[in-house]
Amino acid sequence: MWKYIPLAVLSLALSQPAAAIDIQVVKINETVDAWLVEDHSNPLITLKFGFEGGSLWDEPGKEGTASLTFGSLNEGAGDMSAETFLGTLQDEAVSMAGSPGLKWSTVSFQTPTASIDFAFESLETMLTDPAFDPEGVERMRRDAMAGAVQRERSPGAQLGDAFYKALWGADEPRNREFSGDMETIPAITREDLMTLKGRVIGQNNVLIAAVGDITPDELRTRVGAILDKLPTVTPPEAIDPPTFNTFEAPIEIDFDQTQSIVFAVAPAFPRTDPDNYAARVVNHILGGGGLGSRLADKIRNELGLVYGIRSGYSAGEDYGTVSFNFATANDAADEALDATLAVWKDFAENGPTQDEVDEAISYLTGSYATFFLNSNDVVDYLLSIQIQDLPPNFPEFRNDLFRAVTLEDTRRVAKRLYSESLRFGVVGQPTEFTPYE
Repeated sequence: MWKYIPLAVLSLALSQPAAAIDIQVVKINETVDAWLVEDHSNPLITLKFGFEGGSLWDEPGKEGTASLTFGSLNEGAGDMSAETFLGTLQDEAVSMAGSPGLKWSTVSFQTPTASIDFAFESLETMLTDPAFDPEGVERMRRDAMAGAVQRERSPGAQLGDAFYKALWGADEPRNREFSGDMETIPAITREDLMTLKGRVIGQNNVLIAAVGDITPDELRTRVGAILDKLPTVTPPEAIDPPTFNTFEAPIEIDFDQTQSIVFAVAPAFPRTDPDNYAARVVNHILGGGGLGSRLADKIRNELGLVYGIRSGYSAGEDYGTVSFNFATANDAADEALDATLAVWKDFAENGPTQDEVDEAISYLTGSYATFFLNSNDVVDYLLSIQIQDLPPNFPEFRNDLFRAVTLEDTRRVAKRLYSESLRFGVVGQPTEFTPYE
């Protein structure tokens, strides 16, 4: 969970369009580079560190350790308590915080140029000698417990837990409760936090993105000095892609509410597949593009059967999924499902029209500028494309990858994506729900 300190300085609004973003690759040391978008138009520096490792290393029975570790990373530093450290940062308009992930965890950092010496000294202390102040950690633990209670009561979370355990198996690493639960969160000790921090925050498993009022030489000097003080760590081993089980019956969660939430998933290809960009175009047309998409136009606008409906295409480094979900009245669940599957199957067989393809590509390329609205957006994006192993000039040709998608590509890819067998789940009290009949 991100935890921000209020800033007295507004985020940097880059003056350049996305295609003109100049990403400099700054060699920090022999093994680590940082990607920098240098901009001296505003006196603000934003950094983000990605450390390979995180929730995969939570010990059995102590799920939630990475979440609590990174959530508590700024709860004191050196000999400063959480109150003192956070208060001092706030006085200087400096923000720094951690965020856990499954395979990559991050540390965000932002400072006005006027506070640069103090900010980097504080960052070094936080990364090398976090205090994990007991009062601060307990506050974060209470937040984690409240989140666990909320998840237990959430119908969507209940469906998701049951659905993916059935889809991938209870032992699949991706199915662990990474935020922890009512039993595991209290079991996590300060020593557990220190151990996980020592395994993940290292000098050799890091990616770095930076934006703003700093030169390559100064970035190299300041970040390099911090990395020199971090340990050498062993990055986590790769995990295998999940195996998609078939369902003989839908996963159903009985929940006393007036509507049913329906969810369906099928396997797809990873983002490294040559059809990745065509897949994003066809998903936008089918159900990812809001009220103008095929599914919304038919099931919501024309038939009035659902409150909202969307399709999804999610592509990871080694597997992907396609999905749809909608919410509807309990007595309309089966009718809405039948209508959705009719659109889904027709789209798989016939694909989109040329006008739909043109409109989708126009939207997907035109909206790219929203990735670069401020320094936080840019630094997030720089780190993301590094994690995806894309080149630093990717923003220059990203839109061309969409423009190269043809009508024939989309029709072929629609058949490829949407002909896979769907697995279904529902939460609520539907009068009838028969997806396999």
